[in-house]
Amino acid sequence: MDPPPPTKPPRGVKYGKDESAGCGFLVNVIKSLGFSETNEERQKEKLKIEQEFKRSDLRLNELVSRHDQQLTQVLPLFSQVAIEITASRERIHAVKENLGACKRLLQCRKDELKKMWTDAVQHKYVLEMLEQIQELRKVPQRVVSYTAKRQYLHASKALTDALNTLNGPLQGVEGLADLRTDLQTRRQQLYHRLHEELVTQVYKNSANEALFAFQRSNSSRLNSSFTRGIGVRRSTDRIEANARVRKALAEMAQGFDLENAEIIEDADLIDPELSMSYFIAIIVECFGMLHKVPDSLESLRVQIQTELLNVVRHTTQQLSAVVAVEGSANAAANGSSNPLLMLLEIIFKQFKAIAKTHSLVLKNYLAVGQKYAVVGPQPYDLTDFWAQAQSVLQLLLTDYLDIQNAASDEGNSTGFAEPTSNINSYFLRRKVASTKRSMFKFDKSSHIASSGGKEHRRNASDVSIDDNLGSQLDGSGKGSTSGILPHERKQHREKLLICTPDQNVITKVYLPLMGYIQEIENFMKCKPGQPCSLHDFVDNYIKETFLSKGHNRNLQLTIESLSKNQDAWRTIISPEEMRALNLNRPLLQSTVMVERRLVETKNLIQDLPCYSEELLKMVCALLKEYRENCQAAYRGIVQPDSEDKRIYSVAWLKDEDISRFLKSLPNWTDLKISSQRTRQTRKLQRGSFEPSEEESPFQVQQRNIREAEMLTSNLGEGGITQREILDDIGVLKELAILQESMEWFSARVSEFANELRRPLVNGLNAISAECTANIAIKDGTIKVMTNLALEFDELANTCLLVLHLEVRVQCFHYLRSKSSARNNSYVGSKDDILEPDRQVQVLTKRLSEMDEAFSATLHPRKTRYVFEGLAHLASRILIQASNYLEHIDQITVQRMCRNSIALQQTLSNITASREVALDQAKHFYELLCMEPDEILNALLERGTQFSEMQLLNALQLSCRACGITDANLLASYQQKLSDILGAKPSKGIVV
Repeated sequence: MDPPPPTKPPRGVKYGKDESAGCGFLVNVIKSLGFSETNEERQKEKLKIEQEFKRSDLRLNELVSRHDQQLTQVLPLFSQVAIEITASRERIHAVKENLGACKRLLQCRKDELKKMWTDAVQHKYVLEMLEQIQELRKVPQRVVSYTAKRQYLHASKALTDALNTLNGPLQGVEGLADLRTDLQTRRQQLYHRLHEELVTQVYKNSANEALFAFQRSNSSRLNSSFTRGIGVRRSTDRIEANARVRKALAEMAQGFDLENAEIIEDADLIDPELSMSYFIAIIVECFGMLHKVPDSLESLRVQIQTELLNVVRHTTQQLSAVVAVEGSANAAANGSSNPLLMLLEIIFKQFKAIAKTHSLVLKNYLAVGQKYAVVGPQPYDLTDFWAQAQSVLQLLLTDYLDIQNAASDEGNSTGFAEPTSNINSYFLRRKVASTKRSMFKFDKSSHIASSGGKEHRRNASDVSIDDNLGSQLDGSGKGSTSGILPHERKQHREKLLICTPDQNVITKVYLPLMGYIQEIENFMKCKPGQPCSLHDFVDNYIKETFLSKGHNRNLQLTIESLSKNQDAWRTIISPEEMRALNLNRPLLQSTVMVERRLVETKNLIQDLPCYSEELLKMVCALLKEYRENCQAAYRGIVQPDSEDKRIYSVAWLKDEDISRFLKSLPNWTDLKISSQRTRQTRKLQRGSFEPSEEESPFQVQQRNIREAEMLTSNLGEGGITQREILDDIGVLKELAILQESMEWFSARVSEFANELRRPLVNGLNAISAECTANIAIKDGTIKVMTNLALEFDELANTCLLVLHLEVRVQCFHYLRSKSSARNNSYVGSKDDILEPDRQVQVLTKRLSEMDEAFSATLHPRKTRYVFEGLAHLASRILIQASNYLEHIDQITVQRMCRNSIALQQTLSNITASREVALDQAKHFYELLCMEPDEILNALLERGTQFSEMQLLNALQLSCRACGITDANLLASYQQKLSDILGAKPSKGIVV
């Protein structure tokens, strides 16, 4: 068994500096010897060192002897290892010499190998260039083939790769210059072709789809002229085609593969929306390949207004053809709406569809721009589109509202010169509002300054674009990347309008137009208080043209005509107008004219709710002016002379006590309640009046007696002269017509004020918040209207009360004349005895004339109010006439009875009822024919029918007729009369 291999002995202990062994020990010895002063000390150190050396030698011997076997084994092993290391060194030295020889051999072949490698590479590139040139020669034909099949993506890819090759590896090949120029031209042509396709998709196809959708939803209003001319295809083909398109769009969104794109050969099989998305994605991707993204974006932005004008023109032509085919009669039979409203609705739907397509286009542009890292101007947004759309709508409204003619007429009349400005700069969005004066004048704008006459007018139907786009491609050349394409040219054609221009068209289109404007402001995200330009345009037109120069001007002219025309208060409406207004009595022509202006304003408030306050201000001004004119007319009727002429009935009415008393009577209350009921039914006929609470005959008599007593007590001692009455029947008739007119007009004004409290807009859901705040009519305005209605009603009441009092004043005038009452010598012929007094005859004639005039001008219930109770007053006046008689005789009694009978017959014919109150006057004068004792006995038998003063006067006249002059006897008769009146209640009616 082999002995174990020797192990390495442990390392010796390393002594530190403080120990007596090692280097430290030696250093210490040297130091101690160096510092020793005597030899003895050195000897001591020497002995000490020798002892230590001996001790170390003994230890070493001991260790050698102990490890002798191990040392014997290690030494041979060490010799063997040394031999192997030497052999290895020799082998490595041989390899190194061999490598050096190889290096020297390779260095000799280096130049030859490098030359052969260079030749191989050159041959490879030459072959590739030949292949590329061969492919480039096929590119033009391939592009033509792809373009004919509408495979624009393949064509763009082929052109882009070819041009990259020509401008890259083959840039220095001079022989390819012609091919390079040809491909660049074809790229520009392809770009224009793609731009045409994009414009067609964005505008034409979008507008047509909106038009077809409108036709489907309104098939009853439009005929087959809008029918889409697409043949019926099999449903399976459509499903497969749409599925392929959806798959292609998904692949394109993820980074499409050209080998699988553009797989649809028949575009008619694809749904319109998918077809549009598909082609737009393809076209925009082609722009990215052709490096035309900034140019195409700028061209689209610049063309927005022009293309929208073309859409408007095309739609107007189609709708005009429909209107021409249907005809106005057929359109009315089918319930068609206004053609302009239909046109605006269609155009706005088309604009929204086009805006949606623009949104899709911009989305694709954003993706393509990120994909191809396009550096250039930022793309436009939908705000720019709607700004241009507003410009087009403003041009459209300018035509139909006839703004330019109105502006030019005003300019010619006033000689106002405007500064020249560009129409495009007007329609740009600005933070600072433009001046309102130049809102509607476009005839002096710089872009049409060279046109002469009236042919410079620009409208939606005058502007068009050449449809033959392909014919312009060949002449475009290089560098045609400006904002506007070379084929865009404006051509002035004959203006095409769907209806006659009229400023009043704004009332028909305002509410729908405000809905469109609200949608536009939502699209543009306009802030509150910052409306869009179309909103400003409509607002300024309505305020400065339609209202200030139209409606408000008409109101002002109406006011001026009423103020200057003196015959306005005598002219009444014709029977035809009465039938049209459902009236039974004539009204003043001026009242009806003002009411028509009121109706026009009411209609305008319904049509233009946002301008209700402006309209109501003008109406209030008109009503206030008309109120003053009516009050002046009333004063002119009751006091036409310049001097201070006192009309007794008017003076009575100015007395607050008399006016308050008359208005407190039940007949006045019933009259007003009936008037209110008539305002609600508007069908009250003659003779159908029924009081709200039926009065008993006794109550009617007592009320008439109270009125007669009140008027008699207020009559002065001097009587009423001819100058203090309205002796002209025509004047009374004018007053009656004024009363009817004022009452009718008051009802109309009050009805108008009440309607203002209700919501003004019923069918308008979309309207701006700013406009909505103005729709609610202020309470102050409604209060002003209500107060004006009350003032007109008060004037009507005044006229009626004047007529009521005038009839009674004339009774006082003709029946209480002192000259006739004191003249008791009624001696004459027998024929004269059988006739009533001349004054009574005049009165009965005037009452008949007044009844005839009032029956033709006043409502029956008012005529009844005027004459009701007049018999009681006449009876009281006839009885009081006895106070002026010095003596009584048979002839006088007969004459007074004749007077009473004549008045009773006249009033009975007027009121259609027997006026029993005048029987009391006849009975009174019949008492005068009796002796005093007979009078007293009659009172005892039949009761008292008269007042104590009237009976006392009758007793005195009877005594005087019988020749009784004894004072004691007269006193006894008076005492008996007092006893009878105190003992027995009255019978009958005391007048």
